[in-house]
Formats: sequence, C-alpha cells, structure tokens
Amino acid sequence: MKTEWKTTTRYIVAIGLFLFALVVIYLSSPVIPMLIIASLIALLVTPIINWLCERFRFPRGLSVLVTFLLVAVVIILAPLILIPPIINAVNFLLNLDYETLFTNVLVWIETSLRAVKADGFRVLGLRLILDSMIDPILNVIEGADSIVTPELPSLTAIIPSIGQAFAFSYGFAVEFVGTVFSGFVAFLFLIISSIYLSVDGDRLVGGFVRSVPKTYRVEVEQLLDRLRGVWDSFFRGQVTLMVVIGILVWLGLTILGLPGAFALGIIAGLLEIIPNLGPLLAAIPAVIVALLQGSDTLAVNNFIFTLIIIGFYVVVNFFENTVVVPRVMSESVKLHPLVVILGVLIGASTWGILGALLAAPVIASSREIFSYLYRHVIGEDPFPPPKPEPDNMDISLGTKIGEIKERAGELIQHIPGVDTESRVDTESRVDTESRVDTESRVDTESRVDTGSASKHSEDAPAVQNEGREIGGDESQSGADIEG
Repeated sequence: MKTEWKTTTRYIVAIGLFLFALVVIYLSSPVIPMLIIASLIALLVTPIINWLCERFRFPRGLSVLVTFLLVAVVIILAPLILIPPIINAVNFLLNLDYETLFTNVLVWIETSLRAVKADGFRVLGLRLILDSMIDPILNVIEGADSIVTPELPSLTAIIPSIGQAFAFSYGFAVEFVGTVFSGFVAFLFLIISSIYLSVDGDRLVGGFVRSVPKTYRVEVEQLLDRLRGVWDSFFRGQVTLMVVIGILVWLGLTILGLPGAFALGIIAGLLEIIPNLGPLLAAIPAVIVALLQGSDTLAVNNFIFTLIIIGFYVVVNFFENTVVVPRVMSESVKLHPLVVILGVLIGASTWGILGALLAAPVIASSREIFSYLYRHVIGEDPFPPPKPEPDNMDISLGTKIGEIKERAGELIQHIPGVDTESRVDTESRVDTESRVDTESRVDTESRVDTGSASKHSEDAPAVQNEGREIGGDESQSGADIEG
C-alpha cells in the first residue's frame, strides 16, 4: 500500500539526505582528487574504446582492455625516449668546469661595466653617468681574484656525526619506502577506477538520470549532454594543440641546433595542457640547455644563442595565440584569456596542479550550470531553440523590384548599339512602370477593400429591414394566436 508523506516530512528527509551527502563528501575528500583523475582518464580513452567497438565489433570489456594495454605500452616507452637526453644533460652538468665558468662570467661583467663607465649609458639621446653605481660593483669583482677551495673536515670531527647521519638515513629510508608504497597503491586504485568507469560509465550516468524526478529528466539529460560537449571539446582541442606545438618546437629547435630538441618538443607539447602558463614553463629548460651547451649549428656564443632561443619561444607563443588557438579551440570552452588565467591561478592555489589543469573546463561547466539555473529563476526556457534562418519567401516586394532593376541594367549594358541615354531612358521606364504597377496594384486592392466594405454597409440596412419585417410578422402572428 502506497503511503503519502506530509510536506514537512519530505523537507526534513531532504535536508537529512543533503547533510548526509556532505558528510560523505567530507570523509572521502582524500580520494576525490584520484576519482577526478580516474574520470578524466576514462573520458580521454572513451573515443578509442568507442572506435574499437564500432570498427572491429569488439565487446565493451575487450575494447577497454586493449585500450589500457596500449596506454601502458606508451607509459613504458615514454621514459625510454626521455631518459637518454636527461642523462646526457646531467653528465654535461657534472663535467662542467665551474671555476672557469665563474671566472669567465666575472670577466664579462667587469668588461661590460667598464665599457658603460667609459662611454656612459644613453637613453633617448641623453648620456647618464652611473659611476656611483658601477664603482662599488667593480671593487667587489676585483676583490674576488680567486675562489677559495673549502677544506675537508678532519676524521676526528667526522666520527661523532656518523651516528646522527645513520639515524637520519634510516628515517629517510623508511619515509621513502612508505611514500613509494602509498604511491603504488594510489596508482593501482587510479587504474582500477578508470577501468570501471570506462566499462560502466554510461550505466552510472543512466542511474543518476533515473534518480531525478520525471519532470526534470529531459532537462537534466540535455544539461549532461552540454557538459559532456564542453569536456570533449576541451580535451580534443588540447590534444590537437599539444601535437601541433610539440612538432613545431621540435622542428624549430632542431634547425637551430639545440641539443635534446626532441625531448624539449615533447615537454612543450605536454605543458600545453596548462593554459597560458604552459609555454612559459616549457621555455625554461630550453633556455638552460642553450645557456650551458650552446648550438650545434650556429657559430655564436652561448649567451647570444640563449637570446635566440628566447626569441624563438616568443614567436611560437605569438603564433599559437594568434593562429593555432583560434582555429583549434574555436569549438572548445570559449572563455576570455583573462578568465582562464585567473582560473588557473585560483585553481593552483586551491587544488595544486590538478586545479591548474582543470580550471578552464570547470569554469565552462559552471557557466552552463549557472545559465541553466538562472534561466529557470527568471522563468525562461533553459535551453532555448536556435533562431530559424530567414525564409526567402519573406522578401519584400520592394527588394524584388530592386533586384529586377539591377538585372535589367546589367542586361542593357551588354546590348551593342545602345547608348547611355537609351539605357537611362530604359531604366527610368522600367522604374516608372514598376512604380505604376505597384501603385495600381495597391490602388486596386484598396478599391476592392473599399467596395467590399461599402457593399457590406449597403447590405446592412437591408438585413436590418428584413429583421424588422420578420419581427413584425412574428409579433402579428403572436397577436393573432392570442386573439
């Protein structure tokens, strides 16, 4: 037997469920970031899974298994590609003669300052004397004639600190092992969650939709479709942007002769996922490599080559913002760059790297939800239909006459032997005839309307007379009957 709850009971139960949901979210807050990452991974591999299901008729489970095996192969091969350039860079840093490098830097600074002191510093044609600022710096540089080599401590000073070093090493080892184990467990949880979401994602969404009251199910489905479109467009645009920028940076650095151009191209492509700040972060390792190793093809010193690399990244960033981003991201989140930058900063300060990565799609999704709620508040359709295109039959008569006149003028100009006066006369005749035709048509319609109105006005008294006669006959017949 169905029982009806009172309104007060419904409100109390609804508030209790809401508070219970908040408690569950608070208790599971450490796991929420991993669930978000798992959902993103499932969303990224969904197009590959759907393609395998449609192209090869694989079952859903088999498509998920094949896709994650491919992802595992890519993850295993990526370090094999990136580690050799990193090892070469580390070996190069270890083999550097830092004393000579420091001496050369001091010599370059001293030479530059003495040149500025001798010639002066000119700004807009004005010579500025900076001796009061340059002389203290030169005195410091002249006092650093040699680098003092630190002396190693004696054995008697080392022995008392061995026990402290052992205790510190033991604590560090335990902490390191615990961190590695927890990281492995988190990674395993991430992969398992991604697999389950990839297999049963549609079923989970369907269950959520069915939990909504029937009155709002259609609107909730439309809202979920819009949110899915935002995230699909964002990831599709980001992947395309990453590939384009990665290839462009790789080719450019290879032509300039920068060591490790392929690895730096991969870094530039991967950092494109961070909106607006990724290109700046990608330029930092390239500038360091250029300053330390120089170029393999250009006969310039390392400092000049570093300036060339900085200019190259500036050009790439300009090309990205003016050409690549407007074309690739035209169907993406459609947010102003200032909004994206603020969202990245706020997300990074709140959620760290994850907040910076997901700032743009989260803002776009919030915009869709806010628009849905706001339209309901003001009483409008939350998903208004698109405006229909204007029909060709709605063109006014004046527009048609203008088109006929233009076409007639073009035809007259191509007739040989017709001078300008005849053309003008013909055009004026066509214009006059069209106006007369329009006026006569309007006059005829107005006369017809006037005639019909007058006819109605003439027929009205006759109808009234007939009504009086009929009424008189009826009253007469009624009097006869009474008599």
